[in-house]
Amino acid sequence: MSSRKPWVNVLAFALVTVTGVIVFKALHDRLKVQPKDVNATKKELKERKLDEIVPVSGEEFQGSVRILYASTTGTARQFATTLFKHMGKKCPVRIEVSDLQSYNEELLQKEDIVIFICSTWEGGVPPKSAERFFDWLQEQAYDFRVSKDYLANVKFAVFGLGGAIYGKNFAKFGKDIDECMERLGANRLEQYTRGDDQTSLEQIFYKWNSRIVKHVQDAYGAIANEYPSSEKAKKVNKKDTGKQGTSGDAGACCGGSSKKEGDDNAGGGCCSSNKKPDDKTGAATNRFEDADDDDELDEEDQLNNAFVTADEGLVDMEEMGNAMHAAQKEKLAQLRDSAPREMVTKLQYKALTKEGYKIIGSHSAVKICRWTKHQLRGRGGCYKHSFYGITSYQCMEATPSLACANKCVFCWRHHKNPVGTEWRWKEDGPEFIVEEAIRLHVNMIHQLKGVPGVQPERFLAAHTVKHCALSLVGEPIMYPRINEMVKALHDRGISSFLVTNAQFPDRIQQLDPVTQLYVSVDAASKESLKAVDRPLFKDFWERFLSCLKAIQEKQQRTVFRLTLVKSYNMDEVDGYAQLIEEGTPDFIEIKAVTYCGKSDASNLTMENVPWHEEVCNFGEAICRRLAERQRLPGAVTYNMATEHAHSCCILIAREDKFKVDGEWWTWIDYDAFNRLIQDYYASGKTKTFRSEDYRAKTPDWAVYQSKERGFDPIEKRWYRKSSQATSAAVSVIGAGEPDADVDDDGRN
Repeated sequence: MSSRKPWVNVLAFALVTVTGVIVFKALHDRLKVQPKDVNATKKELKERKLDEIVPVSGEEFQGSVRILYASTTGTARQFATTLFKHMGKKCPVRIEVSDLQSYNEELLQKEDIVIFICSTWEGGVPPKSAERFFDWLQEQAYDFRVSKDYLANVKFAVFGLGGAIYGKNFAKFGKDIDECMERLGANRLEQYTRGDDQTSLEQIFYKWNSRIVKHVQDAYGAIANEYPSSEKAKKVNKKDTGKQGTSGDAGACCGGSSKKEGDDNAGGGCCSSNKKPDDKTGAATNRFEDADDDDELDEEDQLNNAFVTADEGLVDMEEMGNAMHAAQKEKLAQLRDSAPREMVTKLQYKALTKEGYKIIGSHSAVKICRWTKHQLRGRGGCYKHSFYGITSYQCMEATPSLACANKCVFCWRHHKNPVGTEWRWKEDGPEFIVEEAIRLHVNMIHQLKGVPGVQPERFLAAHTVKHCALSLVGEPIMYPRINEMVKALHDRGISSFLVTNAQFPDRIQQLDPVTQLYVSVDAASKESLKAVDRPLFKDFWERFLSCLKAIQEKQQRTVFRLTLVKSYNMDEVDGYAQLIEEGTPDFIEIKAVTYCGKSDASNLTMENVPWHEEVCNFGEAICRRLAERQRLPGAVTYNMATEHAHSCCILIAREDKFKVDGEWWTWIDYDAFNRLIQDYYASGKTKTFRSEDYRAKTPDWAVYQSKERGFDPIEKRWYRKSSQATSAAVSVIGAGEPDADVDDDGRN
């Protein structure tokens, strides 16, 4: 045994050594030529799976590509990553991805190929992250002292993201970049392309992405100074252009656009004669298999790739006009008119579901509220529990329309939902929406079984929905069949709290009674409303005022909802008082804005979030100013009624309606409302009722300035100290500073 030991050891050592050398060589070859992203974080690098982006072993970089992005909501950054991955798999070039915010503009003149992927901010201006770069680029482009050939050695392409609903400002920043690059003598790889984020943005981008990759492959061939012979070029053209050109036609490789051979500017350098031939067959081939070669598109793809231009004409992003006959175009137009598209795009669906939304059909959603979970565990209910007596663990938060006509600076969804000024999408039935919302909500409740602290009796009761807050996201009143949906809720004994952003006065007038109707009053002047809500309508202020007047005609409970944002709308007390006099709502809810973290779509910080005492002071100032002005009709008077310090929220109520014998009656008798609304439906909508008919007494603990500050004493408040949570019975609530347990309803 001892005589064989040295031999065994030598053999084992040799095997280990050979194995190690093989593994090292494989890893070295693999890592040696990976595309680089010098600006990517570790998290981004992990997401991009760079180990999958490997050119053919032994291939050296023949050129470089810089991908520059300017993002507002993260979509442009995501697209840049997608192009990086795709190009890295197919092109043996060095690729670097940079945010325009950190890019050194002095490098621009030294780049080989630059690809811009840019979103546009409100008003057609660049995102804040791109302002510095764009200022420099414009200065270079329009300075007579700068040579018009300054970027003559640079090839470029631009993809603009935006919304066609913005008209002449649709993806304007991308177009401005394109024009500046042209003025400086840069050569286009591809004509400027833009995508509408409300239609087929993803499809348009992926087609553009494939074309860009092919252009880069062409540029690589030119850099290598290897051109196919004329006979090979004929085969290349015939293979790659299909029916678009004849053999020997070198100008049909850009989706049908004509280009003279050698004219880089006419077709962006996409002539197939620049492809590198296969040594054996003589046919031009990519060095990596191209799975995106789809010369012929079916009608659905063609329809998806169409978008609205600033001139309101329909053009094809693939420049397929020469390939399609007039009859085909007419047929596509008919398809467009007869088949409304779905509201939510693939990117929006992915973003919303990632954040916990359960999408219903093509335009609705439901999501479980944080306060539902809190009260299930006995940790307190939401402000609606304190103000109006709802049971938070039996409340469902939903919307029949994910689309909105505003892009508010404080939107906690970070503008991942669609926008629009009219309903132009597919339409799901109200019964389907309600049934699916309840089913999905109950499923989310059921998943909380076994969660520490969940009380068994509340868990069972939570499977029966009693209240519905139609305020999840978007503009619920846009849904054309909103009255039928509300009736479907009422027929199931579910109360309705509907929120509107005050841009659809006709829809408010047509609305049947709901348990409580809200109008968001986010500013008191035209200028500040535009700054805070960033509305899509040009006549937004007139619409806003008309909505307030429409509210005054309602006989059921109405609410003005004010979201306070420091440095935006807290210095307009007199203006708010005037608006209240116009609409005379039953209640005025005033709440501090909820900070939902950093977002490319908003520049709000914790500095913009008022403290609870500041919210209280603002409410008291409103009441004083209303009394001083003495312009309220009749016996209408307002005063501070209730508060929920935990949510930094207070309620002002009309004393002439909801103060009985010196006591507040802001709560709701839900059984009484159910009877009244069913009588209304049974009478053919002729038997109306008033908000006083279903009011109920407010408990002492919910009244303004009570020692509980609106926190139900039967609950236990959950405190967080040094990242360790502890619970304690609540007797006195503190000042109500913003904390981690905020209301999940972003407009609360």
